[in-house]
Amino acid sequence: MKKLLINILCGFIPGRATRNRVRMNLNNPIRKYTTFAKSFSNKKHPSVRYTYGYRCANFVVTIDNKFVFKFPLHNNGWEKAIREQRITDALRPISPIKIPDMEIIDFDGLAVRKYEYIAGVGFHHLKKEVKEIAVRKFVKQLANFLYIVGKADPKEIADLKPKKSDKPSVMHGWNQNDLWDNFILNPKTFDIVGIIDWEDAAFTDFHKCFTDGTGCSAAKVALLYEYSALYFNTKKHR
Repeated sequence: MKKLLINILCGFIPGRATRNRVRMNLNNPIRKYTTFAKSFSNKKHPSVRYTYGYRCANFVVTIDNKFVFKFPLHNNGWEKAIREQRITDALRPISPIKIPDMEIIDFDGLAVRKYEYIAGVGFHHLKKEVKEIAVRKFVKQLANFLYIVGKADPKEIADLKPKKSDKPSVMHGWNQNDLWDNFILNPKTFDIVGIIDWEDAAFTDFHKCFTDGTGCSAAKVALLYEYSALYFNTKKHR
């Protein structure tokens, strides 16, 4: 009931930053989470940023641009955390793009996920006029990631597939499953420096990688072309 009342109250506050700050002050456990995250800094006054994850399922704290902590808000978080760690541990050696290191910490019975921080900017945060330039830089890199990870079939996570007998195929295999919101770019070179947030990763069709709203139709077309060229090894691919 307390969380419900706080969310209702904060719904009337304009401005995301102000709303989050008020919610944090009203919700005492959040202060406890932030204090815990700060304990991993070796600075007297650590740099702290915080936000709420999708549907307020998690409270996310970034410390010194070095670590990211994800605190579950609706349950103890163990099932999701263990699943994500198993998938990232299995795919990290295979992926041509960096998957950040992850550790699970037991904090008062909660599965707190501690990640390596990846510096950069998300595609959606680029200005519209820059996106077309960025696509030309990173699309082959992203297509290669989809191709290599998509055809991978690690035995250690076979039980997480819908059926153990399922095999990778064109546009079907292991996939981060929310790619356009979670790859990080170097803002100067537009190279992809990391792919974050693997909690919804799955062995599934990944057509939505080519149909999700990217804000740039050229991105979807170019990615589909590059991925298809790799998968079918067409001579036109350069």
